[in-house]
Amino acid sequence: MMSFHRPILPGKAIELVKARNLDAPEKLLADYAAAGLIKTYALMREIRPAGGPTKTVRDAQIPPEEWARIVASDNIMAVLNGGTVQLEGAKLPGGLPTIQITGISFSEASLIKILNRYCADPSVCTSATPPKSSPTPQERALEPSPEDQKRAPDAVLPIKAGALTASIAQTMQATGLGRTKIDQLMRNGDLVRTKVGTRALITVESIERLVGTKVGG
Repeated sequence: MMSFHRPILPGKAIELVKARNLDAPEKLLADYAAAGLIKTYALMREIRPAGGPTKTVRDAQIPPEEWARIVASDNIMAVLNGGTVQLEGAKLPGGLPTIQITGISFSEASLIKILNRYCADPSVCTSATPPKSSPTPQERALEPSPEDQKRAPDAVLPIKAGALTASIAQTMQATGLGRTKIDQLMRNGDLVRTKVGTRALITVESIERLVGTKVGG
């Protein structure tokens, strides 16, 4: 697989992005990888499910969902600096596994392809954000309700102890993540969304599974 996508080190990948006059190349690389737009590889990945045996995978592609966890855990710079990164998983069986990733590289071919698609002219390119398409029914279902939109951003109450669900604003507050990342985690199923009337809510259980600790207090 890797022979068809010659791997390059993160430093070289950053140089290719900078050559297009793009800001925050590290974040762009991570976002593209999390979206599955570019291929990435790891020399070794150790996957440890809660209560299960450790599985070691060598010289294989990194799934986009693991990149989403890297972005959510603010480990982007550690990954791109060539270090070993550990993604903490759930403590209970059935949750996200703990994953240790070593030696990340990028597919030069897939990176250049995506840069050419969204940034064809290096002399004028200032943003590599993919153009937005019409929202899918699933994406429209994730849009905030009129009631949520009316809520003041500075009036977010913490999640109560014993609560079964939390608002999107409370989830953002509890996880420290932005709305875009919360929406992505809901689409991926890492956060479980439900509706009560016109309100979009997220189960506290899925929030706690994501962050690996209790959030109600």
